[in-house]
Amino acid sequence: MVELRINTEKIKNMISPILYGVFFEDINYAGDGGLYAELIANRSFEYYDRDGITEKSRMCWEELRGTRFIISESKPLNGVHTHYASVSGGSGCGIRNSGFCGEGFAAKTGDAFIFSAYIRAAAGLKLKAVIADRKGNICGSADIVCGGSGWNRYEAEIVSETDCGSAYLSIVLPFGGSADIEFVSLFPKDTFKGRRNGMRRDIAEKIAEMKPMFMRFPGGCVVEGRSFENMYNWKDTVGPVEKRRTNWNRWQSEEYRNLGFDASDYYQSYGIGFYEYFQFCEDIGAKPVPVVNCGMTCQWHEGLMADMDELDTYIEDVLDLIEFANGADDSVWGRVRAQMGHPEPFGLEYIGIGNEQWGNEYFERYEIFEREISKVYPEIRLITSAGWKDRGWEYDIAYDWMRANKDKAFAVDEHFYKEPEWFLNNIERYNDYDRSLPKVFIGEWAAHTSADIRSRKNNWYAALAEAAFLTGVEKNADHVIMSCYAPLLARYDHQQWQPNLIWFSNDKVYGTPSYYVQKLFAENVGEYTVESECDDEEVKQCVSVKDGEMIIKLVNLSDKCKSIRIDTAESIRVTEIKAEPEDENTFDEPEKVYPSVYEIAPSGGYEMPPHSVSVLRYSM
Repeated sequence: MVELRINTEKIKNMISPILYGVFFEDINYAGDGGLYAELIANRSFEYYDRDGITEKSRMCWEELRGTRFIISESKPLNGVHTHYASVSGGSGCGIRNSGFCGEGFAAKTGDAFIFSAYIRAAAGLKLKAVIADRKGNICGSADIVCGGSGWNRYEAEIVSETDCGSAYLSIVLPFGGSADIEFVSLFPKDTFKGRRNGMRRDIAEKIAEMKPMFMRFPGGCVVEGRSFENMYNWKDTVGPVEKRRTNWNRWQSEEYRNLGFDASDYYQSYGIGFYEYFQFCEDIGAKPVPVVNCGMTCQWHEGLMADMDELDTYIEDVLDLIEFANGADDSVWGRVRAQMGHPEPFGLEYIGIGNEQWGNEYFERYEIFEREISKVYPEIRLITSAGWKDRGWEYDIAYDWMRANKDKAFAVDEHFYKEPEWFLNNIERYNDYDRSLPKVFIGEWAAHTSADIRSRKNNWYAALAEAAFLTGVEKNADHVIMSCYAPLLARYDHQQWQPNLIWFSNDKVYGTPSYYVQKLFAENVGEYTVESECDDEEVKQCVSVKDGEMIIKLVNLSDKCKSIRIDTAESIRVTEIKAEPEDENTFDEPEKVYPSVYEIAPSGGYEMPPHSVSVLRYSM
């Protein structure tokens, strides 16, 4: 019998109300081709190589038989999107989009899609937007008659009349002719919350079901970029979507093709921009935690740094971002937000300065950012970086700086990608952290079952180690105020990284064992922890209280059942996840590792299964 001693009179610490969140980065086709519901790849014919050459403008597009298809630049739609398709030929000519990763998209009977495009053609020219499979079997279509007189935007609804796992959009001139075509878009009508330019509903719902208290975005290494031109600039991502620039995704680079998947078509349309991020946070009840570039590219690679006298532009961008999020609707950037459809402020409270940066060069820049931002917005809580290691010289420099500058950051962002044993050995990591230093934000972390990225598994053993680590985090949640697993999303067979929290395909999505651990802990956060001890080293535990209810989190690391007696006058609600260490969820078995819920009688014994995570709740 395992003895669990609980002293409800001894409060240990208050628990951060924003302890569990999510981290979104456009890696593994998480954005375009994933959460962003747009179904057309290279919709504005603006794909280009890293040297700025536009030879990839045709990428993801192909001409139908008998079609002359060229990329033109004469009198473009606007100064941002300067390339478009010029299409001409006889009856049935046209172009077809291959979709993201060449896989098209899923269409089911009755699904409605919103097609739109800018077209310049002679008045009366007839076009047809067609959804069909590769064999030419048509799922649905819509007719368009051009009005002439320059660029015009056309929109039509297409309803699928059959099921198709890999459908493709074609724009056809049924009677021949010529047309200029630009900014082609196809959205499912049924997006998350029904928002135009919105999120793919099933993926968004999977994230929302975690009940995240915050969302960190847009990265990650995407923020840093591989060159000054490739850096993420939030201003490129707001305003009308047809005026947002296309950027190549830094995860398309050849060194990240280590899983054998070509990512040469991986770009960012910025269809999900800062407005959409803020809106999504609001929709799922999460506080936004944006990360901004501090004038440094990824230090893992080129490590380019803006000169100190060139930081004014970067700092001004941050000040403008705060105004965009929180400013009045008659301020310069608050007006942009209002014109996009959200006159009320988003209530931004936190900003991360730089992602995974390290060294004295970083802290020299951070201090300038902190000084200038605090002058204008002293209420904004700034997050600094501890680099990419759990220890070592980069980590030591960060903490030496914080000891000398305790008031210049609200929190420090620590990252851990470690083997499961590291998490088991670091359950007490935060017990002795200096509470006078900035709070801790574990901004990226995951248990990696192998040093070889191709062999890492999203298995129950990794999730079990993560759960054990989180019991220690909760016991120190007065100082560890935020945590989020990374990465969040991955498109199956097209990932640059693994493991990941949620996997998706064209028409399916599932959560990994780690997902259900994160969800279970996020759904059962107490207000404060109380003193508790367990006499079994193989059982890790944390006990907290919320609204007069006891919350006991238990992790059984052993291969034996553990009997635990709990004396209470009330019945106990048990949420339990149990599995074999090597078990994984898949598209075929999405709930192989999945929580079960049941009740046990008052003052009864609880039989904790081997290799399990349990949450017990009852009234005090």
